Amino acid sequence: MRGRTSQIRRILRRKRIKRAIKAYGNYIAAGLLAVVVIVFTVGAAVKPAANSLPENTKEPEPTPPTTEAVQQEPYPFNLMSLDWSGEELEGWTRYEVPEDYADNGGYLPECMQQYTYIICKQYGVEYTLVLAIIEIESGYRWDASCKEGSTGYMQVLPKWHKERMHRLNVDNVENPYFNVLVGVDYLAELQERFDTEAEVLTAYNYGVAGAYEHVWNKGLTETEYSREVQQAKERIERRMRGEW
Repeated sequence: MRGRTSQIRRILRRKRIKRAIKAYGNYIAAGLLAVVVIVFTVGAAVKPAANSLPENTKEPEPTPPTTEAVQQEPYPFNLMSLDWSGEELEGWTRYEVPEDYADNGGYLPECMQQYTYIICKQYGVEYTLVLAIIEIESGYRWDASCKEGSTGYMQVLPKWHKERMHRLNVDNVENPYFNVLVGVDYLAELQERFDTEAEVLTAYNYGVAGAYEHVWNKGLTETEYSREVQQAKERIERRMRGEW
């Protein structure tokens, strides 16, 4: 009897093991199925349809124009060697010269804009401020000149910047790239010396000695010139934000 009982117990034990294995297998299968469903669902959620991308998808980072593109620019813009990288252009936005200036010979090609933007970053001078000075001083005409001898985009007067030009290894401020380099270098110097933008612009326009004589010694803090440039700067910033 005892042997019979032991045999029955062994049979029952084997049946319980089989049922457990079968149930465990079902759990594994169900678990694998759940994983497959989750992966498929998440994958579908992560990969949106092409037509579902938001309209304001970030545009690709700006890149310097190719050498061939620069060579096709009119003289003297085709003289620049492209020695800057896309990282240096972070934050740069292409600027369209207003029609009223473009119709009167104003021209600021992309290579010139990018060069100016990088120079401004290196010197800690606002790019939009320089664009505003270019607008007021020359109307975006690289070859603008006046009878006093000022020339170029930023109306640099060579006789007042001989030491600066020598330090910067600039021999010709009629070259638009050199013109901007000298102008921005001068602005950076004025920014270190004066506290307000109006003072910087007044000194840029009159020269430091002239600013004291004609403006500051008379108790004035701004001039028509400084106001015009600041207003132009505001317009340029609005255009860059797409508000115009």
